[in-house]
Amino acid sequence: MTQLLKSEKIYLKDNFRMVDYAENVSVTLDQLLDEEFLLEYLQDIKSEFNTESIFVAGSQLMKRLGFNIVLPSLYLLTVHDLKLDMDFGRTGIVPNTVGDKWLPNLCLDEFIVEKVDPAKREEERREVVEELFSKMDELVNVFNKVSRVPRPNLWENISIYVYWLYETKLKEERFVGLLERVDEDYKFLIRGMSAEVFSDDCNQLTNFYWGRRIEDDGKRIRRTCCFYYGANSDRKCCKTCPKSSSDVEKPLPFETVKN
Repeated sequence: MTQLLKSEKIYLKDNFRMVDYAENVSVTLDQLLDEEFLLEYLQDIKSEFNTESIFVAGSQLMKRLGFNIVLPSLYLLTVHDLKLDMDFGRTGIVPNTVGDKWLPNLCLDEFIVEKVDPAKREEERREVVEELFSKMDELVNVFNKVSRVPRPNLWENISIYVYWLYETKLKEERFVGLLERVDEDYKFLIRGMSAEVFSDDCNQLTNFYWGRRIEDDGKRIRRTCCFYYGANSDRKCCKTCPKSSSDVEKPLPFETVKN
């Protein structure tokens, strides 16, 4: 087993909100795989998203978890050739607010990492990535059943952060010597994973990668909605929302319209 340097632990905390110690862990990720527990948890935290809607809370929580869970593992794999043991039973949500936004940290009680064998990198990369997204697929399925947010919306909530990691974050100057590996790993994620990982007929990262509308400023518009506009009184959309202003004025899915 390899030990992470203190500097890397700090980097994970500062950039991906992952820590290995916290006193106020609220729930573990494996608890969220239980439908009854997840429903109660969404009821408890929906106020953090300024909503009374379980539908909106489910979508917004999946956005947070997509960032918290997926990015640290992919970062360590691509940048450090490390395999992170992302055990849902040892990983908990730590409530955290930044400004007026609820942006939880994720606490993994110990960073158990193993060095990738250079001679077997492609094989081990596949194992790490497919295990990671298989776990995310379990979460997506439960969130879909409990909050009724469509699977495509939940998967795009996750996918957007993968695109950001490889197209923006890992293109920073500090990673200039790793650009070839960054590109190779990104291509594998988009083109190399089996649809079976997603219990679907397609690789969901591929699904939302192609066909996105690109604005003149380079901003890529989502294909599905994350329903952020349901989490603020102004009905303000996120910057990449595909919905028109008239769409946003309509009731949210499963929203009770008051006369």
